[in-house]
Parts: sequence; structure tokens; C-alpha cells
Amino acid sequence: MQVREITISENIYVGIDVAKDSFYAASCPSIIKAHLPNTPDGHRKLLQILQKETIALIVLEATGGYERPLVAELISNSLPVVVVNPRQVRDFAKGMGQKAKTDPIDAQVLAQFAQIVKPAPKPHSKPQIEELSELVRRRRQLNDLRTQESNRLATVCHPKIKKSIQKMIKTLNCQIDEIDQLIRNYIDTDEDFKNKDHILQSVPGVGPQTSAMLIANLPELGRLNRQEIAALAGLAPWDRSSGKSNGQMHIWGGRKDVRSVLYMAAFTARRFNPVIRSFADRLRDNGKAYKVIITACMRKLLIILNTMIRNQTLWTPKIVLKNS
Repeated sequence: MQVREITISENIYVGIDVAKDSFYAASCPSIIKAHLPNTPDGHRKLLQILQKETIALIVLEATGGYERPLVAELISNSLPVVVVNPRQVRDFAKGMGQKAKTDPIDAQVLAQFAQIVKPAPKPHSKPQIEELSELVRRRRQLNDLRTQESNRLATVCHPKIKKSIQKMIKTLNCQIDEIDQLIRNYIDTDEDFKNKDHILQSVPGVGPQTSAMLIANLPELGRLNRQEIAALAGLAPWDRSSGKSNGQMHIWGGRKDVRSVLYMAAFTARRFNPVIRSFADRLRDNGKAYKVIITACMRKLLIILNTMIRNQTLWTPKIVLKNS
């Protein structure tokens, strides 16, 4: 670990490259260089380094969850933190002349990304959000396992294997019910969560799982404008046209878990939500493809939810149409 002391106060942009067992930290300007274990002790040592400087922003890549304990520790100490999609950083590194497709993106590139791009930091959420996020994540994992077992059940013939799968599905059902109750308790015992849940579930197409996922994984809901919230979820259209190549608009990046739950919500809303149904019908009548329609419905639904949380209003079609 190397740290160079400076005498002049200046904004420091930090990049942290996290692996399972350790992490590298670097900064722009090049003041901080550290290689520490990805453990509570390593996190404390990094905090000691960071607290000596004026930290403008800290950027980490999403690494399958290895970054989460460190991010929680940084946020709990009121440090400005952003977890970004690795693809964003690879594209940035490529633009800076780095061999992003083959070389690992290191902490120094993340620090440069922080300094130049300056992505918006996560809000300093209370610990309950991290705990709720873990519960929501665990429910999704259990649900994925249940889906896999259900698919297997449809293809097996051996009676003992079939019985084994049925037993596993029953166990998973019980565990999912337990997690659902824990999620419900978390939301009901926190006034902010409870208020958001009440508003979100007033919208046709938004059920308890969608609401819990958005509360846990999109705490910025209601704090950003429509373009910003769409970009954060990866639902803002990007134009890939260049030169003589007339590219199509695509969605890109963002929070995958949020997009997944919005997909199911938009699918339901197309049937039961009059505003989304009318919007989807207009797109269909204009000859738009199904994928374009469902993505546009996801984006419109998210913007509606964002507006409702910001204005603290329940679902009313006339008001929603006026404000979205």
C-alpha cells in the first residue's frame, strides 16, 4: 500500500477494482494507491486512507456482488459512491486508447472515469435499504431455482426423480413465502417504504414484488427527472448512427434487475392499465415491433411511477396523463 501525502486540498476521484478476495484503489490525481483484502479489516483501512483526503467521487464496477459490502461501508460513512456497469467503463477505456476488450479495467481507469464522466453518486441510503435489497435479491434467486425445477419436472419420466423435484419445489415455495413475509415486514415497519409501496401499488400492473424491487434497487425514484430515471434503469434510447450508417435507437446499460421487473410490470399493464394499454395500441397501430412497444411501455411506466413518487400522488389516469 502506497499513499502520497499532499499539502493542498483538492478534489480526489477514486477508482476501486474489486475482486472476490481483494481490491485495488487508485485516484486522480495519483495520490492514493492501495491493494487491500476484501474484508471488513481491508474496508476499514481504506476508509482511514480516504478520510484524510477531500473525496469528490468513488467509482466501482458491478462485480457480481463482491463490491456490495464495501459499497455499503463507504455509503455508511457518507462518501459519494457510484457502482457502474462494466460495459460503460470498457467503452470509456476504449475511447481513451486502452485495450478494453482484452485487458482488465484497473482501478486507475475507474478513477479517470470518475474524474471525466462524473456519474451521479448513489444517495446515502439508510441501512434498511441494503437489507431490503438483500431480501429482494434472495427472493429472485429462489424464484429462479423454482423455475428451473419446474422446467425439469415437465421433462422427466422417472417417478423417483419426479418426486424429488416436487419435494424441492415445495421447499422452495416455503422459503419464498418466508422471504415474502420478511419483505412485507420491512416495508410495513418503515414509514418511507410503506408510503412508497402504497403509491406504487396503486398503479394497475404494479404488484408487491415490483414495488419491493423498485423501493430496494431504485431509491432515486422520485428524485430525478424523466430522462435521468430512464437512463438509470437503462431505458433511455441511444442513437448509434454515425457517418453513412443510419443506426437504430437502442437501450443500453442501467440496472438489469430493475429492467427485468419493469418488463413483467409493463407486460401486465398492457392488459390492465388503461394509460399503458392505450399507449401500446397507438404504437402497434403505427407498425412498431413488439420489442419496441414493450420497451416504450416500460419507459413510460417508469416515468409515471417516478412522477407519482415525486408528487406524492396515488394513481389517477387523468392526473397521470397530464403529468407524464
